[in-house]
Amino acid sequence: MFQNLRSRLGLVILVFIAVNTLSSPVLAEESKIDVDLDIPIVSKYVWRGMEINEDAVLQPSLTLASSGFSFNLWGNMDLTDFGEDECVYTSDCDSRAWQFTEIDLTIDYSHSFDKLTLGVGLIDYLYPNWDDAEDTQEVYLATSYDVLFQPSFTLYYDFNEVNGFYANFAIGYSFSINDRLDIDLSSSIGYADSDYNSASFGSDDSAFVDFNIGVEVPFRATDTIAIIPMLTVTTLLDSDIRDSIEDNAYGNDDTYVYGGVNVSFSF
Repeated sequence: MFQNLRSRLGLVILVFIAVNTLSSPVLAEESKIDVDLDIPIVSKYVWRGMEINEDAVLQPSLTLASSGFSFNLWGNMDLTDFGEDECVYTSDCDSRAWQFTEIDLTIDYSHSFDKLTLGVGLIDYLYPNWDDAEDTQEVYLATSYDVLFQPSFTLYYDFNEVNGFYANFAIGYSFSINDRLDIDLSSSIGYADSDYNSASFGSDDSAFVDFNIGVEVPFRATDTIAIIPMLTVTTLLDSDIRDSIEDNAYGNDDTYVYGGVNVSFSF
């Protein structure tokens, strides 16, 4: 698994550097690469309405960006032995505490046309230390508009294990308290087709899946370091999906409240 990860990671980084170099109007050494590192600890792992882990997780993220291209490496590390008693994740019931259970590789290209931004990307989902999950891949198209409430729309298509679509529409609003402290508000709603809902929830209908509201309070400790408390509420919208998760070993509630703290570095 980790040999495969190293091969994929090396290939994606090589593609990112090569494409960035070829696309730049100047020599490679004159191109600036922005680096962002996030180290959040979150009280639980919830993704697209699904509770993956009801306990605390560490979800580090590294992003390299230049000339419209970006590469992101994201991971989820379980911090407790959640699922061990029920053999939820591994057939031998071993604890997954302090192990990575998901690693995502994303490569993206985005371009702005005045206030409109369009993007396209590929996500490679890897699941080490998780016997019942198969690696899969998604492509996506994204658009956002730089006006009040910052509306954005992203359409994902899983072309490997799921062969289904998931769409997300989001809005947000930010305001400053002072030179170092901001408040960022966000809300989003997700919709999925029958193939996606069948694979993810066991529901055979296309439906609105999840609704999310969140708040973050970034505090810029220095020019490069920010400390960001965050809180999110997620609820499942479709009644059939809510009924289908009653026997889910990961989480079977229809509403989740979770939060944490992110330490963010920008270079």
